[in-house]
Amino acid sequence: MNPRAMIWISVTLSAVAQVFLKQGLNGLKRKQMATSGNVLQLALGVAQQGWIWLWGISFVIATALWLLGLQKLQLSYAYPLLSIGYILVNFLSAVVFRERVDGMRWIAVAIISAGVVLIANS
Repeated sequence: MNPRAMIWISVTLSAVAQVFLKQGLNGLKRKQMATSGNVLQLALGVAQQGWIWLWGISFVIATALWLLGLQKLQLSYAYPLLSIGYILVNFLSAVVFRERVDGMRWIAVAIISAGVVLIANS
């Protein structure tokens, strides 16, 4: 696989993994296990959340792709591309969780996007 593709997939999968984690924690919150104060009960609740398992699996795959891609690319190219995660998480938060992302955040996302485009084309 192309090292650039590995980096882009890694960054995208990392952002999606954050959505999985938030969904799992929301499910845990609904079960009221997160507020019980019992660490064992909290750990069992986390282990039973499929979304949290998806987060872990996604994160492991994203990390593996990152490592493989980084072997062949310059760090000064790859690392700034992690910023695309900010863009994706803002977008996914608004779409999946219906979170309100105000205009100032979208301006920040546009600035980050411009930087990513400049780096990706270098």
